[in-house]
Amino acid sequence: MKNLRVNILIVFSFLFLLGNCDKEELEINDINDFEVYIQEEMEDQNIPALSVLIFKEDDILYENYFGKSQVQQNVSLESNHLFLLASISKVVTATALLQLYDEGLFSLDDKINDYLSFNVSISNSTSDLTFRMLLTHTSGIADGNVLDDQYYYGEDSPIQLDHFCENYFVSTGAYYDADENFHDFEPGSAYEYSNMGNALIGVLVEQISGVDFNNYCKQNIFVPLEMTNTFWRLDEINQTIVQPYNYVNGAYEAIQHYTFTDYPNGGLRSTGKDMFKFIRAFVQEGISNNHLLLKPSTINSMITPQVPSLDSEVGLHLFHLNPENNLWGHDGGEQGVATIMAFNPTTKTGAIILTNQGDADLDEILVEAYKAGLNF
Repeated sequence: MKNLRVNILIVFSFLFLLGNCDKEELEINDINDFEVYIQEEMEDQNIPALSVLIFKEDDILYENYFGKSQVQQNVSLESNHLFLLASISKVVTATALLQLYDEGLFSLDDKINDYLSFNVSISNSTSDLTFRMLLTHTSGIADGNVLDDQYYYGEDSPIQLDHFCENYFVSTGAYYDADENFHDFEPGSAYEYSNMGNALIGVLVEQISGVDFNNYCKQNIFVPLEMTNTFWRLDEINQTIVQPYNYVNGAYEAIQHYTFTDYPNGGLRSTGKDMFKFIRAFVQEGISNNHLLLKPSTINSMITPQVPSLDSEVGLHLFHLNPENNLWGHDGGEQGVATIMAFNPTTKTGAIILTNQGDADLDEILVEAYKAGLNF
């Protein structure tokens, strides 16, 4: 039986308008219509499995699991099956760093090199990198081709995060490339999304706290919030992982479970319910499970445009994904997975959608799920 929790005392009556003008207008009058809509989207986009959770503050309004987590083995998706989260992992990584900010251990405009055991400098630039630049993707750090060689299938990367980053950023390092590893603009003067900038945030967490990044997240995020189904490493997982898939020539091609050395930017595995335990803190003054995850003022900064002259939708590692509905969050895409997670800070309502097909477009599904939450 599908895992479903919904407040049956509230009458469902709402209209969903799909943003794609090529699609026929869809009227959804009850929960059955909503589920038909999800299943049609899965069929249209060739999505094998989809987890959707809609919440308001501390309440789960709707939760369901569709499709197959393992197609060839005919394994139906269940609530405790783990999805690779891709780039919504970055919100967890940023939260870890901002917890240290909340402790007063650095200021956002401090130079990051004052906190690192190695020196990071942008090629052909004399500007100092700051924490704010990393958190707003304005550092000038690029994702070099060497990252393509850092995927490990069926195992965790054997390369330590700090070792990789040092060798990526220091001119004498094995992974250094002045042309590929950096953009050609002055730090702080332009916006360019950076996976390696986020990996460096993970190293900063380690070097400021003195704790391995994986263990820091366990001690300060996963354990306090009782996120018992959330893992950075494959070798710590004993339960079913949702199989990533490519859809090629009308068939699903399974992708072996993988990790990558720069894992803080996309390597977290979790469930919709565990991520609800995390994201609800952002609509509850920083509190989840009676634990203060972040100060309210810090969360407010995360959902405030930080570089409006460059990009009006960039906060501190959160994005204004849908200004029309005031949805702040993050999406993600990796080999065989697509994810999205967002909330409205005024209505305190949001949604988490996880899938195992990398080409899936979840933007409209997010909006429709959010609108549904307003009527639950």
